[in-house]
Amino acid sequence: MLRFKKRISIQLFLAFLFLNVAPVFGQAQQAYERGLEQLNRGNTSQALDIWYDSYQNSSSVDSRIGIEFIRVVSANNMRSYYEPATLLYYRAMTDGNGIESHVAVRQEIERLKPVIGDGISRQWLNWWNNENPNLGIDMKGFWVQHDPTPANITNERLIEHWQRIAEAQNRYTKNEETVYGTDERALIYIRYGEPDRSKNGILTLQSFNIRNWLENQLAPDRQNENRTPENLQDADRQVMQRLQDAIYEFHRYPEYEIWFYDQVVEPQNQPIIFLFGTDVRNDKFALQTSLEDFIPERAFYVDEEEDEESLNFTRAGITPALILQLLYYEQLAQVDDFFAQRLNELQKRILDQGIQAFQGMDLAFQTESQQIINQQVNKAPVQKSTYADLIPQIPLSVYQYRFLSDSLDPEILTYVESSAQEAFLIDYNRNEGQNLLQSDLGQQYNAIDQHTYYELVHNLQAYNESWEISANRSDQPPLIITRPTEDQVSTSVFHQNHVGKTFQSVSVELMNYNPNSQSLFETPFPPALRGWNKQQYRQPEPLSSYPDTLEVSDLILGFNHPSETTEPFDFKVANNRLIPFGETLQLHFEVYNLMRQADGFTHFEMTYRILPVDEQGNIRRDQSEFVLTLNFTNETTIVRENLQIETANLNPGFYELVVSILDTESNQNKERKIRFEVVE
Repeated sequence: MLRFKKRISIQLFLAFLFLNVAPVFGQAQQAYERGLEQLNRGNTSQALDIWYDSYQNSSSVDSRIGIEFIRVVSANNMRSYYEPATLLYYRAMTDGNGIESHVAVRQEIERLKPVIGDGISRQWLNWWNNENPNLGIDMKGFWVQHDPTPANITNERLIEHWQRIAEAQNRYTKNEETVYGTDERALIYIRYGEPDRSKNGILTLQSFNIRNWLENQLAPDRQNENRTPENLQDADRQVMQRLQDAIYEFHRYPEYEIWFYDQVVEPQNQPIIFLFGTDVRNDKFALQTSLEDFIPERAFYVDEEEDEESLNFTRAGITPALILQLLYYEQLAQVDDFFAQRLNELQKRILDQGIQAFQGMDLAFQTESQQIINQQVNKAPVQKSTYADLIPQIPLSVYQYRFLSDSLDPEILTYVESSAQEAFLIDYNRNEGQNLLQSDLGQQYNAIDQHTYYELVHNLQAYNESWEISANRSDQPPLIITRPTEDQVSTSVFHQNHVGKTFQSVSVELMNYNPNSQSLFETPFPPALRGWNKQQYRQPEPLSSYPDTLEVSDLILGFNHPSETTEPFDFKVANNRLIPFGETLQLHFEVYNLMRQADGFTHFEMTYRILPVDEQGNIRRDQSEFVLTLNFTNETTIVRENLQIETANLNPGFYELVVSILDTESNQNKERKIRFEVVE
């Protein structure tokens, strides 16, 4: 009886929950449908407003709305809606409710497969099947990590992705074989955008006198001047006739389209090639693995069952496929060096073997061509932005140092260094019509002071486990313009609590807010953006804050500079680990949790060693090292020290500084290492 009552109470609870949630689901569904109705009437803005209000006024999210919102905004290049489109898409991934949302996320995984790769796709599908709550967070995190300007709400790479989808759906319509309702060219376009070069056409035989061509290609002993197509033996002529007949039998006049990407992989020695065309198995336009895919499979295998003559032909190894390979590569030899080199290689092999070419040369050559193409493709990232390459990237470096506060709370010091001088000069010379060259500069000056429309910004964002921003910091350092021989960077320092191995992003943006200036390209980026870059990383493990455990901060190296110090130190910090020859090395370190002796004081020994390092990064044991031990007695359990280390005797080269701290009371030991280079 008790069990029966409990079951009734659970049923009542579920009914109550459904009655309270169902209207919310219904409202979301109605908003989606009302938006579609307005969209079908051509009222795009009204549809977007309905969908936006639905997300703003309800805790229940229909994922279809967020996905449709960003699709419409991106397809119509509605810049003023880019921010809400980004936010609604994120919520569609993380907060969707109901079966429609579940199905919509499944469809989105399929749409994302070209840009996430097979491994992530399998993981997401597994999570989707198991209704794992990590799925939506991970999908959002993927796009957060690919956001080129993480300090801004708009995710330009996400917008570009959907713009590519819209463009692909308009252009690649030979069939509907993909999740986008397009042919397979869309799969590559959505990954990399417009190819740098392309070539399309139909592989034909019309420009060849096949009989003469065959005789010239395959005449035996071609290096013997007495052996010409005119004096071929009758048996050879029979082979030629049979090959000619087979070529016309297996040639399908396939349509082809070849895309070349020259800038996807750096350094780019060879282009990445994608070959599309008529699939000889089903006549559909599809992505091919090599030029040999346009040759029917039967052309590689001559029928050996009909007669003895056919058997001899097979043993000769000159198959119809081999001849079609020669014909096809010859037609494309002028398109790209890849096809010319493959043609030369095939001709060389046939010339070496003559009419008795080894069995399987055609298949071996096909496999080799496929491998060459795949090797280049495998070097490429899964996806790449086109827009990001249009705006100058500013050199950016990030350096982090771990400390403990007076209360032993972990802290981290982050230095952000950028060099936006080149991006500034590119934009200034183009917009101002003045030729301001680095070589013309008489002295250093702050470009921001001289040209007030410009702004240089360093940003730092930290994210929690749900990819929400948990910390957001920014700084506007000076943009120093110098001669090209002078090394000058813009530096910001961010002091934060160190709560764990948090994911962070650091970015730099150079802005020009002059209303009369223009960017060179129309992109989803802010119109004022003239240079950018970002780095993303997980913070290192925090220092130990256990009061009974000896701990040492990270080492900070620097040197004295006549006019420059680096906050919060009284010397110039060499974040790049470069110490000028002849300068005295400055070392900052901190020791925590020293144990007090009976007299109330703390005592520790510091031993530092400077070890020479070769160019491969190995310690040079054949050279002498510099070693010194110092003793420190203090009244406190925390010691912060600046130490000068004489390096005048160190020749230019690479070194490793090893610092060992020994608490003589607790007998605990801690070691830190850092490498640096002495430069002239």
